[in-house]
Amino acid sequence: MKRIKNILLATVLSISINSAFAQNQKLTNAFSKSYDFEKSKDYETAIKALQDDYVSTSYEENLRLGWLYYKDGKNKESENYYRIAVKLMPYSVEAKTGLIYPVYAENNMTSLEEVYKKILEVDAFDINSNYQLGYINYNKKNYSDAKKYFEKIINLYPSGYEPYLRDTWTQINKQDKPSDKIVNAFNKSYDFESKGDYASAMASLKDIYNPKYYDVNFRLGWLNYLSGLYKESTKYYQIAIDLKPASIEPQIGIKSPLIALGNYDEVSKHNKKIIEVDPQNSYANYGLGAYYYSKNDFASAYQYLEKVVNLYPFSYDGLILYAWANFKTGKTAEAKLLFNKVLMLAPSDTSALQGLALIK
Repeated sequence: MKRIKNILLATVLSISINSAFAQNQKLTNAFSKSYDFEKSKDYETAIKALQDDYVSTSYEENLRLGWLYYKDGKNKESENYYRIAVKLMPYSVEAKTGLIYPVYAENNMTSLEEVYKKILEVDAFDINSNYQLGYINYNKKNYSDAKKYFEKIINLYPSGYEPYLRDTWTQINKQDKPSDKIVNAFNKSYDFESKGDYASAMASLKDIYNPKYYDVNFRLGWLNYLSGLYKESTKYYQIAIDLKPASIEPQIGIKSPLIALGNYDEVSKHNKKIIEVDPQNSYANYGLGAYYYSKNDFASAYQYLEKVVNLYPFSYDGLILYAWANFKTGKTAEAKLLFNKVLMLAPSDTSALQGLALIK
């Protein structure tokens, strides 16, 4: 009797999986058509290509319809489909980021603020959401709330993320501005950099150099990297890291010269340091997933890539490597579904087709 139950269960499971694969193939074809129509800016027909076989429970289809309706100037419809995608994948930052487009186009500032806050519930250190909420509150003269959001960015990116934010941060905190000597030295440095004269860009900072001055060490890390002086670059970036250990900015910066030196073990250590501060950082999680995958440690790769795909379920780089990690860890049914999702994003993708061929 138990054997019969197992056979029936296996049969039902097989039918369910085959049905899912057949549905995926339909969606893949529909997506391929919609891309072709989108290229010619025929958004109405691109939408129709998807709606002919619309599946209300498909995250990917609702996400894409949200985008196409936005491109067609139909913001209410766009918002509706994006909100369905958000409900289907509540942990996804991707769908919430998409939702920003139609909500902003409708000039619905209350809803826009709510979307940014929803993103921060998933990823507390999302830079754009903190930045936008900071300025929304700053413009309302809610300076204490603005400071709360800006502070997150400044802690992660002490160089100021961008000049406007740094000026605003200085005003909110009533800080003294840098001296004219420092400002002039940095301006000269930027000018020489724009001309490709990296040696002069570095020389411009010589008179203001201080081993305890974060900004100048961080900048020298960048300029030495551009000059091809990778070991010197890592030295300055490491000084910046030691000065601001809670910052991810120099941890990101140091990876470039380390990659140029082929030191991927050290790159992975810095990615782990980034995740200690910013657990949902998709770039660091993807970097670690790719690192462990290259080491044939597929179980570790799977864990990091799963985080990336939870945040961005329909983005190519994370999705294709996650599909392979599933395949390499023996999850062939899941891998097959994921490879088919990749084909929705990139019809005729060689890597996805190779994966499906191995499963068949």
